[in-house]
Amino acid sequence: MSKTAIAGPTMVLLVRDLERSTQFYKELGFQYELVGGPDVQHVHMKRDQVAFILHEAVNPQDVRPNSSVQGGLYFDAFCYGDVRQLLEEIREKNIPIVRGPDLNDFFSEFTIEDVDGYRIAFGG
Repeated sequence: MSKTAIAGPTMVLLVRDLERSTQFYKELGFQYELVGGPDVQHVHMKRDQVAFILHEAVNPQDVRPNSSVQGGLYFDAFCYGDVRQLLEEIREKNIPIVRGPDLNDFFSEFTIEDVDGYRIAFGG
């Protein structure tokens, strides 16, 4: 039996203010799509092969990025691409870089932080 292809994954980010978070990702060039019905609504933010589902927390104190806990990694999501080009784009938009950039011929990387404290690393 052949295997069925699987796409994704898509990360769910629990956010404090859906509108504010949506604006941040739009600034990064992500496309907005409202998804769901009357009981559960969330937003899909997609750019190329990266997608985040933004869902507003009932209690803002529940928003706790993995990168903020002791022993957590320094990023919550890792995206691959042309690091130098992405870095130029991020700098033009005045989005703070919280780690790096570490640019070299082997593997380059930098990390930004969104409005909820989620750290998104870009490498390649």
